Amino acid sequence: MKTKNIKVVYTYRHHQSGGTLHSGTGPCTAVPKIQMEGWWLEQLGFTIGAPLIVEYEEGSIHIRTLTAEELAAKAQREAQAELEKRIAEFEQMKRRIDAEAATLSRVAEPAPTYATSAPESRNQ
Repeated sequence: MKTKNIKVVYTYRHHQSGGTLHSGTGPCTAVPKIQMEGWWLEQLGFTIGAPLIVEYEEGSIHIRTLTAEELAAKAQREAQAELEKRIAEFEQMKRRIDAEAATLSRVAEPAPTYATSAPESRNQ
């Protein structure tokens, strides 16, 4: 296994207040950051845009690309979540339509019976 010596550096994050990010004049906090770059990453399979998983425990970080099975499972979870979201939206829309339909008055009530005789011919 090859090694690479890098350092943990600090970057600054601005605090959010009420969902609004403060500009550079607002309060900020220094947070640790690890930055890696170089062609050596691509040679190890870390191509631009590749989805990664970061596994960590005390004193150790393991970064790897997702396997095809993990990518398929992730896509399935995302599709299931999207489907559930759409179903919930549909059900909410149906409830709104049903509630609105209940408030509408009918213009005409359906007749209990209709005439069953055939119309008279014009050429009599």
